[in-house]
Amino acid sequence: MDFNVKIVKSNSEKELVLSIRKEVFIRGLNIPEHMEIDHNEDLATYVLAYIDNIPVGTARWRETKIGIKLERFAVLSEYRSNGIGQKMTKFILKNLHKSKIIYLYAQKSAIKFYEKLGFKSVGNLFEEVGIKHQKMIYIFDGK
Repeated sequence: MDFNVKIVKSNSEKELVLSIRKEVFIRGLNIPEHMEIDHNEDLATYVLAYIDNIPVGTARWRETKIGIKLERFAVLSEYRSNGIGQKMTKFILKNLHKSKIIYLYAQKSAIKFYEKLGFKSVGNLFEEVGIKHQKMIYIFDGK
């Protein structure tokens, strides 16, 4: 199985990103399109994950007042549990400035996943689009 992650550079790749997000979030989780496709689309940097040249996952990051926010992690259901989310997260972290605060809002079901990658929970659970989330901050371990 040939696996790679790359930063999105073209409009055609951006269309692939949106098609994955629509499948995972809008159709899969019933999140309204106007909430999923937001005003930050043009402010973010995106990645696409491929297995055997098939786009199967995506995520993005963007600068905020707090730091750098990782968000919109999505993997097509038939490709989950293959380490794609972990590989995308590690790829993104390697591309970020280590002096900035790096954070995300993890769905409750994904908290342990992000803890294994070095994120720490901050504050209490909160609800976003009807789903419980946890703010998490990445702690660089010096590697």
